[in-house]
Amino acid sequence: MNTALRFSDASFTDGQAAVWDQRLTTPMLLECIGHLAGSGLAAIEVLSPSVLEACIARGENPLQRAVLARRRCPGVPLRATVNLLTGHGRAPDDTLGPGLLAPWLGELAAAGIAQVVLLDALQDPQRMSGAVRDAIAAGLVPIAALPYVADAGLDDADYARRARALAACGADRVMLRDESGVLTPDRARSLLPALRAALGELPLDLHTRCQTALGPWLAVEAARLGISGIDTALPCLANGASLPALPLLLRSLARLEILASAPSHQALAAANEGLAAIADQEGFPAAQPWVFDLAPFAHQLPGEVAARCMSQLRERGEWPRVHAFAAECAAVRADMGSPPMVAPFAQAIAEQAMSHFRGEPRYQSLRPVLRRLLQGIYGTPPGTLHDGLQQRVGRIEASSAIPADRSYAGGQTLLAGVAGVDAREVPGHARLAALRYESVAPAVALARGLLQRASRYALVSANGAGIEIRLQLGLVQ
Repeated sequence: MNTALRFSDASFTDGQAAVWDQRLTTPMLLECIGHLAGSGLAAIEVLSPSVLEACIARGENPLQRAVLARRRCPGVPLRATVNLLTGHGRAPDDTLGPGLLAPWLGELAAAGIAQVVLLDALQDPQRMSGAVRDAIAAGLVPIAALPYVADAGLDDADYARRARALAACGADRVMLRDESGVLTPDRARSLLPALRAALGELPLDLHTRCQTALGPWLAVEAARLGISGIDTALPCLANGASLPALPLLLRSLARLEILASAPSHQALAAANEGLAAIADQEGFPAAQPWVFDLAPFAHQLPGEVAARCMSQLRERGEWPRVHAFAAECAAVRADMGSPPMVAPFAQAIAEQAMSHFRGEPRYQSLRPVLRRLLQGIYGTPPGTLHDGLQQRVGRIEASSAIPADRSYAGGQTLLAGVAGVDAREVPGHARLAALRYESVAPAVALARGLLQRASRYALVSANGAGIEIRLQLGLVQ
């Protein structure tokens, strides 16, 4: 029985990415996050690489997002995830070397971030050690991520060895990242005790997804096995390709008499109601559990990447061939040396597989991230690279540091380097008035919707309890 079990929330990063396809704007986040100020959560994640990209694309400054989230939610530590390998595939910032990483972590700390999950898909110990030192120097709590994959040949001893290497880097905690939701409860019964033994007193956390529908069960089993922390989401943004829903998990643990540091149910409910109101007003999809299927064990696509690909297959009437697509993902991954299916490789592998799946000659074109992986820029993957592809692109010596003459003074240029965009594309801070979310009463929302459609009709009317709207605008032209 574990009395120290704590829960962190990833609704505003991975949850909204998987369910709402990154459509949670900064005003929407600020509308809801304040409800969690007294929740008792161990942390709330507000920034991740995909959130940075989405914010910049919308004209929002992600550092301002963190600053304002800190003001709205002063009672809970804020967290960010930082990938040491970038997904934009642009030299020389393929890896976040000390010239870029150290000042970027400093910017995150200045913006109110307290904890940082450090993810290196290729588990380079030197790179991770440097990142942990930089995080500590910035005043952040470093959490080292240990990616999990459902590959034959990787046993408990392999993962225990990797966990010990992360502990040796000086991390405050280690987080097992089951981004694809393929860790089964049966596998966890041997793996988690092995990891806990390898880490000793160092806390072990779990981040899992629900693509296989096993996520909630796995979370309960992990709690029973003595895990220290679990990432979760609010019900509006849970399940499917997202994380387990925290309120349901708390009820399950209480039923099994597994003690935990339970957050405030009232705070969770208020935040979830705020998200539900936004979803209703904006027409965002409702969170839906996925049924069990074996395809995720083949493609091993993480959260939002899986959600996006499955949506594309359904929209194009290709869902009956989902297992063929999954097999192509597995084949591309094998050609790339079988890297863990996390950022930055998973999205590129999915895009490459989708192009083959839809008839493009195999490797007629190569995604930039995969080209850089084949060239050795990111480091050495665990498997064997496709020899023909590697010869085609050539090999370049990996660069673990940014050139000394490259300047990253200030948040704008740092953001540009991390996100792989021109500094002129990075938005400045918006006026606070522009970051207020406008909640609209249902009757007003209905009237606005009717007005948007009225020009196409001679008569538009709506009737209900206590309301009658009638628009007569003449004949349709």
